[in-house]
Amino acid sequence: MQFDGEASEGVEGFVHQALIYDSDEEFMDVALPFLEDAALLREPILVTVQESNLDNLRAALGGFPPGVTAFSVEQWYDTSARTRERFGRWVAEHENGGRVRVIAEPLWAVGYEARVRDWARHESVLNIAFAEHMLTFICPYDSRVLPAEIIEHAGSTHPEIVDSDGAALSELYEDPLEFCRRLDTSVRHPAGDPETELTFGLADLPGLRRTIRSLAIEAGLPRVRADEVVLAVHEIATNAVIHGRSPATLSVWHADRELVFEVSDSGQGIKDVLAGQLTPAPAGLGGRGLWLTRLLSDAVEIRNGTGCTVAIHATAPAFSVAG
Repeated sequence: MQFDGEASEGVEGFVHQALIYDSDEEFMDVALPFLEDAALLREPILVTVQESNLDNLRAALGGFPPGVTAFSVEQWYDTSARTRERFGRWVAEHENGGRVRVIAEPLWAVGYEARVRDWARHESVLNIAFAEHMLTFICPYDSRVLPAEIIEHAGSTHPEIVDSDGAALSELYEDPLEFCRRLDTSVRHPAGDPETELTFGLADLPGLRRTIRSLAIEAGLPRVRADEVVLAVHEIATNAVIHGRSPATLSVWHADRELVFEVSDSGQGIKDVLAGQLTPAPAGLGGRGLWLTRLLSDAVEIRNGTGCTVAIHATAPAFSVAG
């Protein structure tokens, strides 16, 4: 197959395609020529897919040739924001004025609605984060194990759908701002009453950090991960008391192997649907708190209404993933 077909012909910048497959053969029919073309054109390529797909590619090629960077999804993927930063570093190190390629299979925490939305936003934000790069990026979706909702997200977040016949424009594709705004309307308050609820001000932040750490340790998070969660929630709590409007409240739920920390205040809210999604400019002032929180959290969601609520999700302990 060819990857410079009608849908992406003449495109000089970012090409973002979803590969929706329901057999090993359908995956290989697209992924193998993609790697072979990269080798032929001497274009660096990053491959991070399910272990079985990685093994099939390695066997078909007789080992990965020079120019291929290969990882299993477990080795490469982290939080969505950390993973996006990792992609950015790899692209910056390898593009050298020419086109580079990525085939990367997202990890989906099936059954965890906030984390599914978080990764769907990630897929959409890629269109903005890499818009100026000479990058062809294919995201495989295994329809044998992924629910219809996630497959639908693939069409909404990728301008093109690719299969063994080539690439075609996605009829479902949405502008990233509109897609993220639509997902934000699905964000809901966690079910049930919070296990912990505290009202706090600036002077209470040290005690709040101690409380968050104790809750994280009690929930089973390793100490290093607990410290990351403390920092993530602290950043949002600090923003609430400095930039929001009192009262500021922390509410905590622990259910279904997940900790959810909600920080609420009575301020104007966060209107930018991409807030914290893109790496802040090195010389920029402010705007780093929410970005840092996204780096450290399994999902971050914002609800605006009567005031503003930021929900920080942390796994306790590790969840199983599919796709």
